[in-house]
Amino acid sequence: MSEHDPNTTGAEGVAGHGSFFQDTNLNANEAEAATEWVRRQVDRRTVDLGDRMDDIREHMWELEKDGEIIVHRITDDMEPVEVETLFGWTKRVPTKKLWHHKSCGQCGNIPGYPASLMWFMNQFGFEPGKDYLDETDQTSCTAWNYHGSGIGNVESLSAVFLRNFHQAYVSGQQHGHQAGHFFPLVHCGTSFGN
Repeated sequence: MSEHDPNTTGAEGVAGHGSFFQDTNLNANEAEAATEWVRRQVDRRTVDLGDRMDDIREHMWELEKDGEIIVHRITDDMEPVEVETLFGWTKRVPTKKLWHHKSCGQCGNIPGYPASLMWFMNQFGFEPGKDYLDETDQTSCTAWNYHGSGIGNVESLSAVFLRNFHQAYVSGQQHGHQAGHFFPLVHCGTSFGN
C-alpha cells in the first residue's frame, strides 16, 4: 500500500486519519466558498426536492382526534430548538428529556459514540433518569427489513417505528415520570430516517 492510501494501517493512520492529511491553509474567502459548495452539494443532497410532500402530522392529528393513537408531543419543558428541514419546514427538536435509541451501525463504526454523548450530557449538568434516559429496554431498529432483507414495506417499517416511539413514551414511568416524559433521540440513521 502507498503511504498516502487512506486505508493504510500503521503510523500513517487508518481510513482517513493520519499524517498524510494536511491543513489546506485556505484563506477566509476560500474557506467560505468551500463551505458554501458543501452546503449546496452535500447538505441539499443535490436533489430537486420539489413541492412540499404530504405532511403526515396532519393525518396523525386526525387519528388522535378519533382515539386511534396518542401523539407523542415535544413540550416546552424539553427545551426545544427550532431547525429548518431540507424541505424548508420548521421542526422543533428537544434538547432535554431525551430517550436514547442507540445504533448498532453507529456503535460499530464509531466506538464509544453513545457513551461519549451521554458523558457530554453529564458534563453539561443533565441528570440521568430525568433529563435523559440511557434506554436498557431498547427495541429493534429498522435496518433488518430496510437494508438487510429487501422485503421492507411501509407496514413493517411503520410497526417498528411505532414500537420504538411507544417504548420512548412509556419508558419514563419506571422512573416515576408521566407517560411521554422522554422523547426519542434516535442515534440510528436508518431508524431516524424511518
